[in-house]
Amino acid sequence: MSKEGKDILNRLSDAFGPPGFEDEVRGIMRDELGSFCKLDTDRIGSIICTKEGYSKTPKIMLAAHMDEIGFMVQGIRPDGCATLVNLGGWRASDLPGTVVTLKTENGYLRGVIGSVPVHFTRSKPGGPPPPPTIEKLFVDFGAKDRDDAARFGVKVGTPFVPYTVSERLLPGDMYLGKGWDDRAGCAVVVESMKRLKNEKHPNTVYGVGTVQEEVGSKGAGVTRNIIKPDVAIVLEGSPANDTLGPVDEAEINLGGGPQIRFYDPTMLPNRPLVELLIKTAESHDIPYQVVVRRSGGTDGRAIQLTESGVPCVVISVVCRYIHSSAGLLSRCDFENTVELLYWFMKEYDEAKNREITTF
Repeated sequence: MSKEGKDILNRLSDAFGPPGFEDEVRGIMRDELGSFCKLDTDRIGSIICTKEGYSKTPKIMLAAHMDEIGFMVQGIRPDGCATLVNLGGWRASDLPGTVVTLKTENGYLRGVIGSVPVHFTRSKPGGPPPPPTIEKLFVDFGAKDRDDAARFGVKVGTPFVPYTVSERLLPGDMYLGKGWDDRAGCAVVVESMKRLKNEKHPNTVYGVGTVQEEVGSKGAGVTRNIIKPDVAIVLEGSPANDTLGPVDEAEINLGGGPQIRFYDPTMLPNRPLVELLIKTAESHDIPYQVVVRRSGGTDGRAIQLTESGVPCVVISVVCRYIHSSAGLLSRCDFENTVELLYWFMKEYDEAKNREITTF
């Protein structure tokens, strides 16, 4: 438990941080790693936490994006409600009735995304209304008109995210919270690097919290140019499908261990690196699962294309119901992902780096 008395997963999930507003998450990573890592930030807000081993190379980049999907106020209506744009991939039908937190110039403010009560729709001639679109949604935070909204501190550009208080669902090992994509990955970076605090390792590790992944992997493209890594591991919170019924894709289970990705539409990983991670998991009795994704993408798309190329792979803590206002992850999966990353960093040296980059 941290000095604040809350688990790192809770702290990161509860933090406010849509794209472009990652300050709270960056502060947590700084607090957790600053005592033994060299800390730097780039000029768009990503944080780089450097832990030197007994060799400056190979340079291992661990990348997790600090931003969560969220919203921004587009305009204030005459009735005091606000129109919105989405920051990241929301499904509009999931949003009506969602309680949100707005970060205003006066502090935090609660609101709700407006919904039409069923009483006004079920008897309409011609059947139910069409599904909502982002353009038709609005957020109601209790203002009566535009002047009232200004008094509340809400204006064009005000960011907001779902209001979800994280908690561990005892007596099991599940955590409920928002933003597991990618606060789960941020937590893995923090805890795996803390495992290295008093350890020798034959490399230098760069734990990176990137900004603006959900709007195009903006931060990763900058940090890759600063670090120029020899190898990169992208840590993600990726979707589970074990409660969704029959599917065409392989089942992705909570409790199945860290997920190692063979493919997504934005990146083919370095295959020898994938095989090395699988070998590492098996040699240390760490459960794992593999996946081929039909959709989705990560910061790997940007990191991979640095100078002469960077061997890159995605490892995920799988989570239920990501890109919604609340989801679940398994503490056991989180700990096993930390364990896999720890052993990789302990053992990855120049010889292994040559093995995966010799063609």
